Amino acid sequence: MNDVPVMKSLCHYILIAAAAALLVRDAADAGTKTRTATGQRNRIAVVKSKYDKVDVVLQNFRIPYDMLLFRDLENLDRVTGYSALYVPSGIDNPLEDSLNVYASNYRYRSVSLKPDFYEVNRDKVARTLRRFVRKGGSVYVSGYSFELLQRAFNMFEFFDNFPFMGMPARLEANVRNDLSRFSMRNRMVLYLDHPGWVAVESAKGAEILSFASFETPRGIRSGPISFITRRGAGEILYSSYDSTVFSDFRRFNIYRIAGAHLIEILEDEAARWGQSVTGRIANSIIDREYLAMHRIDLAKGKNNIYVHSERDFFQIDIVDRNFSVIESRDTTERHQTFTVSSQVADYCYIKLYPSNSDRFGMYAVVSASGIRIFPYLQYVYVVLGIATVVGITYAVYRLFPTRGYRGRWRL
Repeated sequence: MNDVPVMKSLCHYILIAAAAALLVRDAADAGTKTRTATGQRNRIAVVKSKYDKVDVVLQNFRIPYDMLLFRDLENLDRVTGYSALYVPSGIDNPLEDSLNVYASNYRYRSVSLKPDFYEVNRDKVARTLRRFVRKGGSVYVSGYSFELLQRAFNMFEFFDNFPFMGMPARLEANVRNDLSRFSMRNRMVLYLDHPGWVAVESAKGAEILSFASFETPRGIRSGPISFITRRGAGEILYSSYDSTVFSDFRRFNIYRIAGAHLIEILEDEAARWGQSVTGRIANSIIDREYLAMHRIDLAKGKNNIYVHSERDFFQIDIVDRNFSVIESRDTTERHQTFTVSSQVADYCYIKLYPSNSDRFGMYAVVSASGIRIFPYLQYVYVVLGIATVVGITYAVYRLFPTRGYRGRWRL
């Protein structure tokens, strides 16, 4: 048997397998890409609201945005091109705001709808949010706008199937996951100053950021105050609490959505090395601040800390739990990687000092665990696996006669 044609055929199948594996990788990467803004649009859009003044917070942090109306969300094309969308509490217009009331001498003469009255189709809005998130968009939703998320994803469970159980209270919330890493706290005090706030019992597939016990008309209940969840290629952050303008709680919520595109860059870097992400943070250093510091959770073994700055340069210190310096850098590179080894599950801190007087430039920090051996190593394994299967199949095929089975039937 001539081995040359056999080897050529085998190499041919291996190349086909490799190409297929690369296509799988590209398809996986394409599913997680966040869309970028087009034309003259900003990257962020905010829906006008009465209660949750997200626009005021964005202005304070000097984050540019476009303002939309509630009715704009009926059309997916209206939000296509944005990477982040804020849907705060109080975006709907009460019917009384759409009425013309005429009175004379303390008597009502007539009541009529205003000429510009428009009733938003909430099912269309829910469809827009669902498609926007699944295609890679990041969405912030608060308070009474939960109803749109419920229509889009059916993710909430409520006490006694009634959302508006919350009563005015001072809550001591347990802080978890990325909110805890961002603020370096385990507890936060939250003041909910109005009755009927949305009390959530649970949310499907959610990572809890803050959790508290609170009083309701039917007794003490416990549930999440804020959480983050992924649907498709996108991310949703929901918060029942929206009563403050400036706090670490509010700041985390705003930057987590506004800086999602920076976090995605670092997530892709960790994925390139086949690592597991252990923390995600987005933030900036604002006026009268000279340092930003966050907690980094370390897994046992090798850990990498990825930092990406959108604009500004930083001196970055990595310090252990006792604040002894592990590594310190002062460079003009906006993308940096640090390696920290830990013999046990532990934590350290990252400190960022601005290198000049510039402020308000966003940055992201992502921590990941796992040894970095070879880029896209998981896809190399896929290629080798497919090539092995193809090779074995071809070898088995060559072992059998190619002209069919010959023999006699016996009765």
